[in-house]
Amino acid sequence: MGGLGHIHYLFVRDVIVSKDQETGETIEVDNGLKFIGKCREQVNGSGRLIAGVDGSMITFNSVIHLNKNTGPIEVGKEVIISNDLEGNAVRIKGIVLRFSQGLLHNRLWV
Repeated sequence: MGGLGHIHYLFVRDVIVSKDQETGETIEVDNGLKFIGKCREQVNGSGRLIAGVDGSMITFNSVIHLNKNTGPIEVGKEVIISNDLEGNAVRIKGIVLRFSQGLLHNRLWV
């Protein structure tokens, strides 16, 4: 994993959203957790803020450092960072607030 340091594991909750054709009601089907890749979680101990996708300032709990080949993860998706590859030793669980692709690595904020 190169220079990212301590290894954690990133999972995304795989939810399929559809609409009932008769009622127009939204139906969500939870397909469980999907392993995305190795990462490094860094706690926001100082209470720093980031700009959200709408420009508003948001306090985040953690920034997650990812390999540069990790694809984009949508804002609003539920993620779990775990100490183990099975996803049982959860470090943090939250909603993606922002995703950024960089030259050396990608980051997401939870």
